[in-house]
Amino acid sequence: MANLRQRLRGILGLDAIVPAVLVVAAVVMTLEPTVLGVAVSDPQIVLAFFGFLGIDALIERTWRLHRIEHRLDALTERDKRPVTAGEVLRARSSFDRMDVLAARARRSVLIIGVNLEGALACTAELAALARSGGTVRLLAMDPDGTALGPSAVMSGVAPALRRGKIVQNLELLRKELTAQLDPAALSRVSLLVADQVLPLGAIGLDEGTRTGALIVQHYLTGTSAAQAPLMELRADADQPWFARYLAQCEACLADSRPWDGSRA
Repeated sequence: MANLRQRLRGILGLDAIVPAVLVVAAVVMTLEPTVLGVAVSDPQIVLAFFGFLGIDALIERTWRLHRIEHRLDALTERDKRPVTAGEVLRARSSFDRMDVLAARARRSVLIIGVNLEGALACTAELAALARSGGTVRLLAMDPDGTALGPSAVMSGVAPALRRGKIVQNLELLRKELTAQLDPAALSRVSLLVADQVLPLGAIGLDEGTRTGALIVQHYLTGTSAAQAPLMELRADADQPWFARYLAQCEACLADSRPWDGSRA
């Protein structure tokens, strides 16, 4: 119903009526009319049409300026109000699947996660990026490290179960990527582990470029990954926060080591 009213207002607006009047007037003028018994000459008709065209242009310009002004007022009002958490923090389900996200990258992908479950969903895309000359960095928690126990307690997961899941995923990733890549491409893939309680999970897409993006998830005590809030940061629009979170990701990588199998 609202759409119908909006269409009717558009049809009945002056910027729509004046062109219609011009068309009707043009048809009438072809019949060589008389006004109060006086014949209208061709020059008068031409001048009248120029006048109508001028009125039409003035009305269209006025209405267009009015609409622009109205939209600017709406944008100004929106900018004045405080930004709500729901406009920044998002649920995992609101993002594209991992394979779709990874396919967007042209130069690099960075994935940080406790057990790298998300990386398993996009091994084909990661391999394609490595083959094309891009770099892939994957960081999980060290299953043989001292930080595993406190991290598992924080998440409400049995340490043995967490360790088993991490080892399983790391071995699957190594197997899949090794099978899909030649030695040169495989050298551009880093499968890493760090003995620390990771402060965040992250997906970086071309993160070292001006058009880079980061999807960041904070790990919350007793909260599942599906319920933890995420936010997306862009290098060209969200400074200094993009640089700050990217530095946090690099700090997580600083104490990492290549995964070469379980030491237990």
